[in-house]
Amino acid sequence: MKKVKRILSLVLVLVMAAGLAACGGGGTSGAGSSTAAEPAGSQGSGEGYELTMWLFQDWTVGTAAEIFNTWADEYIAQHPEVKSITFVGKPDTEIVSGFMAGGSLPDMFAIQFLNGKRIVESADILNLQPYYDAAPEEYKNALNADAMKDLMTNPEGTCWGLPFTANCQLLYRNLTVLEACGIDTSKRPETMDELLEQFAIVQENGYDVLPNLTASDWVTSAFVCGNPDLKVGWENGETTITAEALEPGYELLKEVGQYSAAYTFLDQAATDAFTSDKLAFTVHGPFLNPNLEAAAQENSNFKYDAIPMPSQVAGGPYSASYGNEWLGVVDSGDQGRNDAAAGFLMYITDTEQMKTFCREMGRPVMNNEAMDEIANDPESPWLLGVCNEIVNNCVNQAVPFRCDMMWETGCADSMFGLWDGSLTDAKAAAEDSIAMINENA
Repeated sequence: MKKVKRILSLVLVLVMAAGLAACGGGGTSGAGSSTAAEPAGSQGSGEGYELTMWLFQDWTVGTAAEIFNTWADEYIAQHPEVKSITFVGKPDTEIVSGFMAGGSLPDMFAIQFLNGKRIVESADILNLQPYYDAAPEEYKNALNADAMKDLMTNPEGTCWGLPFTANCQLLYRNLTVLEACGIDTSKRPETMDELLEQFAIVQENGYDVLPNLTASDWVTSAFVCGNPDLKVGWENGETTITAEALEPGYELLKEVGQYSAAYTFLDQAATDAFTSDKLAFTVHGPFLNPNLEAAAQENSNFKYDAIPMPSQVAGGPYSASYGNEWLGVVDSGDQGRNDAAAGFLMYITDTEQMKTFCREMGRPVMNNEAMDEIANDPESPWLLGVCNEIVNNCVNQAVPFRCDMMWETGCADSMFGLWDGSLTDAKAAAEDSIAMINENA
């Protein structure tokens, strides 16, 4: 794949932005603002639009950079009104803070769904509904329906962007450790009770069971999900999640606490323990897998896999949550520029382009046609099939465009209270969590 040196360093982009501001370009934008911020690109002497897109930092290096640059080349070749497309890598926190600060904004951007409310309240985001309505039915039918519902229902008639990728929680298993403990690894634990039985066996055999849960609300929630009665949504200004649906999860967390190691899942110590056959389980995302694959190549004794987090009840949803990333356009006030930016996003979210990203990056995508084909291809990365299975049978981590926090955050904070005694029981922790979610809406 041809690699074009179009990815600029953040420092260079900041210099360019400062230069544009000095020339009178770049306003501010926010909730209630009547003047949209001017994107960092320009049309430039009638030679075509120079578009800029903010991406997550890891999408502007390696294979991902090659993919995006190839897409840009293909789109520019088909659209002479576009002179260039520049991709700027930023940590997701800087993307959010950049929008909240206003100033010089990009033409296009990628961001997590959970930050949707902050983004649309801070900047003039282009309504893509007319573009979506005019798209072929095969394009619309391929996009993940749940993701599109999140993007299109607040308010009705508004489409804030297009869905791109997904992430989910995985239960990684050190098969070497489990087999040493006499556990049959050919069978997945079907329920949390079965998993807890394996935790006890591992501990009895002297191995670490799983990392400490207190580092992340994202990991904590893996034990709170899995209840068929858990309904993640937003109605009349409040979450549709009930304390009754969360209570069984808090009972689980009380029991899981006794199996937590001293290190957290984010610590290098956790990865080292797992790859050196000292740790039996870890809860993590698909982005951990490249490190584990490298370790398995260096150590032939290290064997592992990843499975869905078991449900709280047999046949129920997996005890896991998923999150999405979406793509949007900043409304420049220039119809031609808006058309060019929206067209590029629709091009890269079409099925063929999504197949490429899914296959080459090994990442779940929110184009169902692409995801199903690549995940079921025996030559595709094995983890894609697991991720596809989980995303189709677990709950959303956020209610985007309605609440600017993950509902899981309330779960983690309440768990701490449960463990330190400030909350008396699982019911009190569940009620505390619901109150926290509603207060932060």
